[in-house]
Amino acid sequence: MSETTSRHALVIGASGLAGWAVVNEILKEYPTKGTFAKVTAVVNRPLSIARARWPTASNVQIQLVSGVNLTAGSLKDTVTQLRDKIPDLETVTHLYHFAYQQMDNPAEEVQTNLSMLERVVTALTTYATRLEFVVVPSGSRAYGIYSSDRCFTAPFKESMGRIPEPERSKIHYYLVQDYLARASEQQRWTWCEVRPDAIIGFTPNGSTFSLAAHWFNYLSIYAAVEGKGAKVPYPGIEKAYHSLFNGVSSDMIARFSIWASLHPEKTGNGEIYNIVDQTRPLSMKTHWPAIAGFFGLEGTGPTENQDPILLRPTEYMEKHQDKVPGGGASKLWKASWLDEYGHWTSFDRQFCADKIRSVGFVEERDANSSWVDTFALLKATQEDAAEN
Repeated sequence: MSETTSRHALVIGASGLAGWAVVNEILKEYPTKGTFAKVTAVVNRPLSIARARWPTASNVQIQLVSGVNLTAGSLKDTVTQLRDKIPDLETVTHLYHFAYQQMDNPAEEVQTNLSMLERVVTALTTYATRLEFVVVPSGSRAYGIYSSDRCFTAPFKESMGRIPEPERSKIHYYLVQDYLARASEQQRWTWCEVRPDAIIGFTPNGSTFSLAAHWFNYLSIYAAVEGKGAKVPYPGIEKAYHSLFNGVSSDMIARFSIWASLHPEKTGNGEIYNIVDQTRPLSMKTHWPAIAGFFGLEGTGPTENQDPILLRPTEYMEKHQDKVPGGGASKLWKASWLDEYGHWTSFDRQFCADKIRSVGFVEERDANSSWVDTFALLKATQEDAAEN
């Protein structure tokens, strides 16, 4: 078997927003037919390929491995677990590590997420002698957007460096960078980091932070209660409605992650890449009418009117949950946190896309279609659940 047709992708966190999309794009044979021979999707919670809604007619072989808890036991225990559960671990050539565990204690979250990566990389450096590339994600927290003292001004560039303390120690990105720099020394594999803002995408097992799922649940109920054609104001403030940002779909994150891993001479050596759907930043003033339109609603700007229907999304859903059997389609944690999105995002936070374009990745997609396509998947999931 040739090197081209023997590539084996290992996707850790394959039921998450970006991990799911990486598996999906590989099975759709992106970027070209024959790029990968196999993809191994690793998840913790139980999942079936049918429930995951991945393509079933593909020339790429898929292996779904569930029940892998990267936080249990020692490093040695996890390495053994991975070796036992993935019999062909030694054939892995590309790692897409999109596992993430949210924890309320920042110090615990940092150490837990670093440890999960370390365990996977240790297993691969022990057994997978053909490993070529590792992709890890970060996010807009690296630009300090959650800090009250925002240290960088948009457009955000990868060259801006690390945010200052005390916020620096509250995110795991930098320890991950340092670890991978050490681990890859004198190895045949290299790595890069992809950096999106809030991800627009589908998850089959629910999610901790998924704005698309949150709004799908909210607007599904809103349309059922208020009726098709009803006006639905943006759940936020005027400044947030007009602030600029670059949305990014999980599909685009997946496509660049795969593309980057196939061009190590351009993208490796620990480089960081902002990833966006469109180079031109937009605002929720552009997106909200399209988002609401999927549900047969008319999306309007924020309003100061204190009408009861303008409760925060979580409060609205709780008030009307008895009127809509089954409620929303996606299980969601931290939903009340997502209620605040339209209130605190009152500043421009667009990403500069110069670096990703400079290495040759020029793909773009309509930013509104990212929302619509995600809602369509969530709707199909909702309908399947209603039938079963």
